[in-house]
Amino acid sequence: MEAAFHFSSRRRFFEESRRVLRPGGMLAMSDVPTMRLPHGPMELVAGLSQLRVWGLKPSAVATSAQITDTARASGFRDVEVELVGKRVIEPALACFRRRLESGSDDVSPSLRLACRAMIADIEFLWRRGLVDYLLLRAIAS
Repeated sequence: MEAAFHFSSRRRFFEESRRVLRPGGMLAMSDVPTMRLPHGPMELVAGLSQLRVWGLKPSAVATSAQITDTARASGFRDVEVELVGKRVIEPALACFRRRLESGSDDVSPSLRLACRAMIADIEFLWRRGLVDYLLLRAIAS
């Protein structure tokens, strides 16, 4: 599941997940943690742009430690987190780039340009170490 940042807060997501799971039930999810705050205007603009594109508020930004702590505070135990951006973000960016460059999709030039800009922002944030991809596993108490 990759939806926690679409809830009003991650706390609300974890509380709702805990509510619907039986004790001992497992939550497995992914998320996009912020690894550090932006340094300089280019990083800030790229980060804010991505929040806007995904319809998220700045309050959706959270580190992997904050995500982990929120899961525990919401009634989960044995919380395990793994950062796997190298195995997820890099291949996804390469796939999207290839698909856009192939020109095989029936996509308007303006949409193709917007997609290229979005991919460039994500790649910039990834290469600069601002974001990663997180897998979380936790047991409902």
